[in-house]
Amino acid sequence: MLTASAESPIAAIGGRPMSQNRSRDDFIRFLDYLGEKGLIARATASARRTAVAKVLAVLSDDEAEDVTNLDIDHVMGRFDNLNPHQYTPDSLQTYRSRLKTALEDFRSYSENPVSFRPSGQSRMRQKANGNNAKPQKSKAPTTQTSASPPTTSSLPMVDLPNVNQLPVQLRQNLTVRIFGLPFDLTMQEAQKIANIVLAHASPE
Repeated sequence: MLTASAESPIAAIGGRPMSQNRSRDDFIRFLDYLGEKGLIARATASARRTAVAKVLAVLSDDEAEDVTNLDIDHVMGRFDNLNPHQYTPDSLQTYRSRLKTALEDFRSYSENPVSFRPSGQSRMRQKANGNNAKPQKSKAPTTQTSASPPTTSSLPMVDLPNVNQLPVQLRQNLTVRIFGLPFDLTMQEAQKIANIVLAHASPE
């Protein structure tokens, strides 16, 4: 549970009353706070912050004063129009999902900070409770499931001579390898891969 304390991101920003701390900047500070305090995973907070900062950059200063009543579909449409061909449909859907979840948490906290719980916590708790109730039921079909064929057999096979392995040095002591690139990779396909990677990047 997150309470409105002195270190809370929107307890007294700029000396304004709680009900007025609903701007785009307050929203971003709120996401930073959730990650810093471990209320949600840092990676999750960072991914949501990136989506929020990029998408809500389309808002005017007046619109950014209170983001709790945004029409997400309308804002995402504007974002797509201002960034034509830069994001794949999958990337746009990812951004929309992250913005929606983050905004729901921000609204909830703005309305009632005392009883606020991040939406991710609720899901984790429900999943944990569900796992605790399943062991006795899952014992019977053990032999049957072990005899079933592996699901990997349905995956498409890759002809190794037609793929490439590309090392990319990101940092001084960190090199990642992109495996499976076809030698005849097109610009359109390369841009699609780049857009998916960008959707997972955190702001500097």
